[in-house]
Amino acid sequence: MSEKILLISLRINPAFIQHLIAYAKAVQALGYEAEFLLDPAYSCLPELRQAARILQPEEHLEANWRCAIFMNPSLQNLKTARQLKRFGTRILYVFHEPWQLTWRYIKDEGLKASIVAALAHRFTVPVLQAADHVLLPSQYALQVYRAKDARHNANASYLPLLYDDDFRGDLPALNSQKKYFSYIGKPCRAHGFDQFLALIRHAIRTNADIRFLIASRQPAPPALLQDPVLCRSDRVKVQCGRLLSTDEINRCYATSVCVWNVYRRSTQSGVLPRALMFGAPTVCSRSGSFLEFVRSGENGEFVSPDDPVGIIQVYQQFQARISNYAAQCRLDFTSTFYYKAHLGQVAALLA
Repeated sequence: MSEKILLISLRINPAFIQHLIAYAKAVQALGYEAEFLLDPAYSCLPELRQAARILQPEEHLEANWRCAIFMNPSLQNLKTARQLKRFGTRILYVFHEPWQLTWRYIKDEGLKASIVAALAHRFTVPVLQAADHVLLPSQYALQVYRAKDARHNANASYLPLLYDDDFRGDLPALNSQKKYFSYIGKPCRAHGFDQFLALIRHAIRTNADIRFLIASRQPAPPALLQDPVLCRSDRVKVQCGRLLSTDEINRCYATSVCVWNVYRRSTQSGVLPRALMFGAPTVCSRSGSFLEFVRSGENGEFVSPDDPVGIIQVYQQFQARISNYAAQCRLDFTSTFYYKAHLGQVAALLA
């Protein structure tokens, strides 16, 4: 009988669905059996049931698992980790947002969000201490962790966000679908959503030949809904406010000429790997982890959020050379974020 690996997400976050599936496929490829322990809210997502068996709420944690991988923060993580450690289960913790509270953070996120982040970190520290190993999604995140959190657990290393490859087909067919400059993900200040809306207004005022897409599982913010220029424009397509299926999210990326990553801060953007997966270059800021993963002229371009003219020129450059950019994006996805590229590292972590 194969040894079991338990993959845990006790607070629903749609962004983690693909990570859960990728880890399940990785451990299965290495000869282990994967099982999920999930927030019940995930039950509406059939793709998880197809990837691995999901433990039912009445099932008790027993000495069945070689290793448990916690994918994201939850108030239940510490209790569950302590239960598992009593049975000798090794604990890995995927830490996406290491502690980096600064005045810049407060300015970008606001006081309320900063207080929430501080409380979340307070509850995360005991889980870091309980973990046998902590995984950071970028070299930048690992650097931040070593500066702020390594005192809680020095046993940490870099492993990029892992994804399965959802693209099926050929690049010429994919490129023929592309028509949008897209913002995909949570509409928030940290991700420069206000600056993306300013770009749209500029493009509409100057009659630039660009169609925009805004896709998010979050509700559309008032800044979009109440703006008479944006809400009435036929150049802006909005898909917000409900749990978009994986297929719907994939279509958003597949139809994007490029994707917005002009974030004010980022230890690792989950949007970036998905964009690369579907051959969509990104416009990025020179912040956080983007300098690790984005190469100008190959898989994206660096821009200033305050330069709408320059951003539009970059969009036109993507249009003119989309075949070259898309091919490089696909290569970079498969070599950097595709789970099959990291089976050796995952095997070492589980050994």
